[in-house]
Amino acid sequence: QEEMEETWLGLKPLYEQLHAYVRNKLHTSYGKEIVKNSGPIPAHLLGNMWAQSWGNIADILKPYPNKPSINVTGEMIKQGWTPTKMFQKADDFFQSMGLDKMPDKFWSGSILEKPADGRELTCHASAWDFYNGEDFRIKQCTRVNQEDFVTVNHEMGHIQYYLQYKNQSYFYRSGANPGFH
Repeated sequence: QEEMEETWLGLKPLYEQLHAYVRNKLHTSYGKEIVKNSGPIPAHLLGNMWAQSWGNIADILKPYPNKPSINVTGEMIKQGWTPTKMFQKADDFFQSMGLDKMPDKFWSGSILEKPADGRELTCHASAWDFYNGEDFRIKQCTRVNQEDFVTVNHEMGHIQYYLQYKNQSYFYRSGANPGFH
């Protein structure tokens, strides 16, 4: 608990500055009737129902609007990235923070790109915990581009939660708060 408090106190000034920056930009864009000078920022302005995807307001928040956006798609293609490499890079990222390596069953059981055999498949990315403590998979029709690489990392984050929760009761094997999804 002390470590969490210390971590929060270290992040709090950055969070407050970010919150103030976003509030100011939204206040300027939408006006004082929609975005007040204090209190919560209206979640519906932030992109989706859970206020987790801010892509819809990127044009408002971009600190240097005349500078080009970074998009790594071209470089990924140039370097010969594959959907599997995208997942390996995400796995490397999570391991670099001390989290678990993806188990072999993850690699053998997951569908990381649209099957070439003509099978119909719902391509919406999803992460799966089979509740046996050893089988965790992702189903994603991954394309080599920046947007899908962000999704790869998001879905791998779910798998990391599943790996960390695998020894808990079924009742405790989901995220602490659905708002964090």
